[in-house]
Amino acid sequence: MPTVNLGEVTIAYDVAGDDDAQPVVLVSGCGGPAVGWFATVPVLVGAGYRVVTFDNRGMAPSSSPPSPYSVAELAADTLGLCDHLGIDDARFVGHSLGGWVAEMLAIRHPDRVRCAALLGSCNEATAWEKAITTVERDLARLDHDLPRLFYATETLRYLTNAELQQDAVVEAWLELIGDSAVWPNPGRLGQYEACLAWSLDLDRTAAWPDIRVPCLVLAFEHDVDSPPERARRAAEVIPGARYVEIAGAGHLAPFTHPSEVAQVLLEFFEEQQPM
Repeated sequence: MPTVNLGEVTIAYDVAGDDDAQPVVLVSGCGGPAVGWFATVPVLVGAGYRVVTFDNRGMAPSSSPPSPYSVAELAADTLGLCDHLGIDDARFVGHSLGGWVAEMLAIRHPDRVRCAALLGSCNEATAWEKAITTVERDLARLDHDLPRLFYATETLRYLTNAELQQDAVVEAWLELIGDSAVWPNPGRLGQYEACLAWSLDLDRTAAWPDIRVPCLVLAFEHDVDSPPERARRAAEVIPGARYVEIAGAGHLAPFTHPSEVAQVLLEFFEEQQPM
């Protein structure tokens, strides 16, 4: 992957599609590698878009500056990459932590955002989200060596109960990530610090009524981090926001239901095309 040096951080990225096509920037969630968009990128490219993926600060092969990180820093990294690629404005799609980045861009840099798709992210933080993120932050602070299988189960807990009851599904995920390398500090701690600070910020939702770029709030029926009820309420506050819910999906929907997610994105993008 090529890289760009943005000063305190080096960002690894990839670009697919024609250089003169309209750009879509995909922003990964906490601990999510850019390769996680592997099923989404071909669909968007096939629809005629230029698609940018990258690893956030703290996720190799991007660099990991000292923690803590903030959503504002991740948003600045995203715009820095866009500047490097000559992208003045784009369609931003963010999942989980990446959705918070897209949300911040829509609020603070509307001139750079044609539209923002917020996947499993736009909601008032739940008690569960705040508790589990605190645990993850504290574990990262301890910096103990834990079994690799523990890190895999951290991801699997975001599958739906129905999926977790299917041995074939769990075994397939464990075959894929069960022996993945441990996510080291300072990247791990840095990203969880950013997540926790965002979740505990009681004032950030006050900016929702002032968003003036087209937004899609995409919720997943069984998402424990961003429950549909809260995502729907957020969409009602954001002027003109479109709310869509994918049935049967959990927080990992971009990976478990990529076709459905991609279809919703394409329909949303088409609505933003000039007449």
